Amino acid sequence: MASLLAGALLAAAWIVVGIPALLLHNNMDMELFRLLNGWLGQSVIFDKVIDLADSMIVKSVPFMVAFWGLWFWNPTNRAQTRNALVAMLFLTVPLIGITRAIADHAPFSHRPFHTEGLEMHLQESVNTALLDGWSSMPSDHASLFMGLAVAFFCIHRVVGAFLVFWAMFLVSVPRIIVGFHWPSDIMVGWLLGVTIVILLLSPATKIAERSGIVPYFEDREAIGYPLLFIATYEVARMFENIRKLIPDTLS
Repeated sequence: MASLLAGALLAAAWIVVGIPALLLHNNMDMELFRLLNGWLGQSVIFDKVIDLADSMIVKSVPFMVAFWGLWFWNPTNRAQTRNALVAMLFLTVPLIGITRAIADHAPFSHRPFHTEGLEMHLQESVNTALLDGWSSMPSDHASLFMGLAVAFFCIHRVVGAFLVFWAMFLVSVPRIIVGFHWPSDIMVGWLLGVTIVILLLSPATKIAERSGIVPYFEDREAIGYPLLFIATYEVARMFENIRKLIPDTLS
């Protein structure tokens, strides 16, 4: 039953997200980007919300709260939940790694605010030099956070549904609005995230269970929980510190 559900979710993702992404990239990217970017400058409150959306406390903290909330919740099935949560942390590596590998080796795509001749609204807080030379397709934000949201959905439906909404409208769409990405960049990122998690979460959970990492950490809380916190913190920061340490590998 679980495999049928996973297959149905994967097929739905390719139909609902993949086909529109291809159409957008070929025909409608510019029109949809201009529509969304045009919302900037219309309201001071809206502009502030978009600025806040790129902060860690808005973008990432809900996912950390969900992780630790579920870690200590569900006493009747706690072992299975914790193994799935650890597996989800494992999957952040391929989520970021595969997305960045595609971005580095696929045909280069300029970001909207690096596109010559494109008239757009630009937030003062956006540093356009920060990602100069980085291809925009696909979005690693969209891939990581949508992948995490789908993983949470597989663990807890209500929490996951909330985080899917969060990943779409509080993480991904603001990056289109301010000019980091084209709509198709985001949709391809979503598709990658969903695909990787649907295909790998179950085997990764089995690996986590067989490795005994959860009982190992539970028996050594003074070591295990600090390590888990560092792991969730790095995920929330999208491995920023690790990228700085080994830029040739992850950036």
